[in-house]
Amino acid sequence: MKIGIAAENRPMEKRVIIRPDEIRGIALSHEVVIENGAGEGINIPDSDYIKAGAKIGSKEEVYSCELVVRIKEPTEEELNLTKPGSIFMSMMHLRCSQELKRSFAKHNLTAIPLENIKDPFGRRRVEALLDSGRIGMEYGFKLWGKDPSKCHVKIMGYGNVAFGAIRCAACKHATLEILNKSHFNQMEKHLPGTDILVDAVNRPFRPEVEKEPPFVTREMLKLLKKGSVIVDLVSNPVNHAPVETMHPTSIKDPYFVVDGIFHTSCWGWPGFEPRAISKRYSIQLTPILKEIADSGLQRLPEYLKSVAVFPSA
Repeated sequence: MKIGIAAENRPMEKRVIIRPDEIRGIALSHEVVIENGAGEGINIPDSDYIKAGAKIGSKEEVYSCELVVRIKEPTEEELNLTKPGSIFMSMMHLRCSQELKRSFAKHNLTAIPLENIKDPFGRRRVEALLDSGRIGMEYGFKLWGKDPSKCHVKIMGYGNVAFGAIRCAACKHATLEILNKSHFNQMEKHLPGTDILVDAVNRPFRPEVEKEPPFVTREMLKLLKKGSVIVDLVSNPVNHAPVETMHPTSIKDPYFVVDGIFHTSCWGWPGFEPRAISKRYSIQLTPILKEIADSGLQRLPEYLKSVAVFPSA
């Protein structure tokens, strides 16, 4: 099989989906084309991939492969370069982007969202959930700018991403309070005295709803002190976040201020630690990638078939 490893395209994104250490085993049996410069963000030169048995190619060569892989979702321009009938694998969050789903169908491509691939116990096989929570929490402390041990943190939710933030805040000896569903409709009672509010609520996305009712309205921001911070670990689409004034941000522009309150909701928190997260994703993805390559596109294992979005769907 011919596999293309595409470079990331977001401003200041330095990660790469797979490293030479892991690609070596796949390159022994399959042709692997790495987009030139794909690993430069974490100081992996093209020569390291060549030593591992891969080839270096242009964007056009990579996107013409049977299987194209990278971390973040593709753009329409990139999909124009792909070969009909091929497979694209990345983090996609298609439930929040029906337009991207339609683009895959238009180009006759099969999409495999990495975030949906699960093991037999229902756990994600390619993930950095605890890291996302920790990194977002650490950035919240950075925006707050004071001694974390003097900070009063309230975290909405208690899933895996939330747990990363909980552990981080606890390790910094912050005063910590966990809010569950029973608290969400009474947030005006929980905001006073909060220095950092962390939203870790994975709210079901309903595309037919133009605007979900927020748990924290703009009016409620008055209950927070100026300089307080709201961290969104999930990065819900605009008008669908539990915090009315929140919208996704990026590594390049990670925060904004509304009524004196810092807001941050990075679409890809792991990107703040590119080297460690690239290693994690690479190790997690390699056996999946090898299984696809060895079995062929027409004989995907059931755990991949079940999450794949086929062009006819």
